[in-house]
Amino acid sequence: MNAGPYSDEKVQTFIEEEYVPLKSQCFWKERTELMKQFDIAWTPTFLMQDFGGRVHRKLVGYIPADDFLAHLKCGKGMVFFEKERHEEATKWFRKVIEEHPNAGVAPEAVFFLGVAQYKKTHEASALRRAYDTLTEKYPQSEWTRRAQPYSAIPK
Repeated sequence: MNAGPYSDEKVQTFIEEEYVPLKSQCFWKERTELMKQFDIAWTPTFLMQDFGGRVHRKLVGYIPADDFLAHLKCGKGMVFFEKERHEEATKWFRKVIEEHPNAGVAPEAVFFLGVAQYKKTHEASALRRAYDTLTEKYPQSEWTRRAQPYSAIPK
């Protein structure tokens, strides 16, 4: 991992601290077993897996360093979210929102922060807060449109 965002010192440090990196070469004439196993169709491809090998996020193509860090943090949040560990998920989604508010993945983090908080507390107001934040900060986002049903929840 020595090109593009992978060469960024902050990215390298974060990956070393929070992930177990594995680098594999891709050969387009004769696809490797890993390429076949994980349906790698283009590079770079970055997979975020849990220790059981389940892929929770797949990133394809060049992503600028700050956006890449945001994706890595959101990926950590999604692993915890999908394992019903909402406290940890909330922590990682907040990091994306606070540390990378302009990253492309920030609206997704807002959406899942609201859902994780709702699943933890069963208070629908968390979903409404997510919707309100999305409409205020990211009005054109797909995640704002996905959260639109939450607008019916009373403030």
